[in-house]
Amino acid sequence: MKPVQIARKQNLSPEDFARDYLQGIGKPVIVTDATDRWPARSKWTFAFFKTAYGSDLVSSPLGIGSGVAKVTKLATYINHLDTPNEEIPGFWVNARDGKPLSVVPEARESPPYLLGWYAFQKHAELYADIEPPPYFVSDWALALNSTLREVLEWTSEREYWSIYVGPAGSLSKLHRDFWHTHACLAQIHGRKRAILFSPEDSACLYGGQVDPERPDLQRFPLFDRVTAYECVIEPGDMLFIPPDWWHWVKGLEKSITVSHNFFNEVNFSQYLAEILKRLPTLVQGFDTFPAWREEVRVEWHSKDFSDFHI
Repeated sequence: MKPVQIARKQNLSPEDFARDYLQGIGKPVIVTDATDRWPARSKWTFAFFKTAYGSDLVSSPLGIGSGVAKVTKLATYINHLDTPNEEIPGFWVNARDGKPLSVVPEARESPPYLLGWYAFQKHAELYADIEPPPYFVSDWALALNSTLREVLEWTSEREYWSIYVGPAGSLSKLHRDFWHTHACLAQIHGRKRAILFSPEDSACLYGGQVDPERPDLQRFPLFDRVTAYECVIEPGDMLFIPPDWWHWVKGLEKSITVSHNFFNEVNFSQYLAEILKRLPTLVQGFDTFPAWREEVRVEWHSKDFSDFHI
């Protein structure tokens, strides 16, 4: 494995950013001044979240991709950030369907990691704390009104903006983000270690099964051929991840992170293709939530597609 340090930049013009980091398969970069004007940098503390939103019921899986999660109150979760090895009060559920588990999970690669708060959906006022958007890149997701954003988030089962809270050791295993979107990870508190891999190395990553921190080269011998783009994301940093880049992220300290996925002129065609693949699900959303239909002014129904075949 060849390690490469991800560059740290500031005062990037959109033109320079497009030339250096959006061409071809793209290139990751840390932008050190992207959040300088965010109120969240000073406002969002663990104590603030606990006081303002502590009664929220939240879901904390054992890392991204885990099949199990602990459901508890936000205040209870925050109280345990400094003792991640202790059991958090609450109940275990299947992370996919939300059904309670009768058996407590034993094997744990990560402590419970707060990925299922849905903070922006529950508390829209939090958007004001992360303005303005990244100054260095165009973001077409910002053109979506709130209803259309809800429709697409429901269809993709992903959020465009998320707040992640976790203790030291919280883990996002090797994965790629949804629908060929760009991603930005903005660090508010704490530090994280990130390792990224180009889509050109996908054949050597075994579908994300390999652990980049401790690779088993007997099981995954091709991994030794990859180039690993590494960094530590410091408070105030924003890590830009191009579409389809694999990434692995681990908390070095208890942390608060804003994750944002978006599309623009670079990846819109791939993004639109993913929407069309899931058109029946999208249409079902309009049937399930009539208010969406009225707001977006959609007149057709799922029955109109009953005889539609590709």
